[in-house]
Amino acid sequence: MTATNEVWVWLPHGRGGELQPSAPELLYEARGLARRLTAELIALSGPEPAPGEAETLRAWGVAGFHSLGTPLAAHPLCPDGRSPLEAFPGIPRVFLFADDAAGKVLAPLWAAEHGAALVTGATGITADGQRFVAARPAFGEQYEALVSFELSCPLAVTLVPGAVGEAAPPTPPVPAGDAPPAAVERGVALRAAPGSPQPVTHIHPPDPETVDIADAERIVAFGRGAFTPEAVQLVETLARLLGASIAGSRPAADEGWLPFSRQVGLTGAIVRPVVYVAVGISGAPYHMVGVKEPETLIAINSDPEAPIFGSADLGIVGDLHQVLPALIARLERGEAVAGVRAAPGAEARR
Repeated sequence: MTATNEVWVWLPHGRGGELQPSAPELLYEARGLARRLTAELIALSGPEPAPGEAETLRAWGVAGFHSLGTPLAAHPLCPDGRSPLEAFPGIPRVFLFADDAAGKVLAPLWAAEHGAALVTGATGITADGQRFVAARPAFGEQYEALVSFELSCPLAVTLVPGAVGEAAPPTPPVPAGDAPPAAVERGVALRAAPGSPQPVTHIHPPDPETVDIADAERIVAFGRGAFTPEAVQLVETLARLLGASIAGSRPAADEGWLPFSRQVGLTGAIVRPVVYVAVGISGAPYHMVGVKEPETLIAINSDPEAPIFGSADLGIVGDLHQVLPALIARLERGEAVAGVRAAPGAEARR
């Protein structure tokens, strides 16, 4: 099937139906591509547009809006490996997704089903007249690698949230005489056909022990200061209470205290958790380059001069064999630590 001269963008929505902060970044990149390709910009989403959303899309120059007619889960389920986006007709030149849990599922499936090239974790995408050029972080995000594709090749791209930064509709806006109709007027509501599987009513959270640490929302990481069986047991107990994944520094992986897949840092994984608890980790640059802006960073270290305290929201100086039992007891009583509470149903097993 020949690609149509369109640029599509999948709009990420929150549970309340609101546009996610990554949506303006996607629209910014998509609008730039559409202008370079002299293509139409089309927005797609699961739910019907919220009040005022059509005007926002028109301000970005969106020419059309397609909806599945129902929201998708944050972690979409794809029975038989089929994408829920297969109902959308046609193939665009480029299809942009956020590099979030949904985008990481939807983009590869859509690309495989339509014979499109795929770039994941991009920080930017453009076209130079002869090819598409996407930028991806490399070497612990210290450099950017450029990958290119022929313009004739349909392309699916996931864009890392925060890569573009704050983005606002162009000023001045699209001239009134050139403005397309309200985006929803060209919309196509694609609803489930009779006999389709019933909608999912419950999504089980990922298992902290098996989820990729790059996708973990809570992480308890340990370093050289916790290299004893007793200390690791305390770390595991704390992680269970928090519903957190266990990770560690490069020495923890090098010395066999945890698998290399659980290493955070320059030669390990890049993580973006909501909560990051660092136990016995000094905070050297080669480790901290892998910890990207957690909402809450709790550092526990016996060295008051440890660099990790410069990044911490809560810093605790002390022996982890005394500090961790106190934190565990606090969580077991239902009390919070730096605003963080135990995960529902969590139990500490000693």
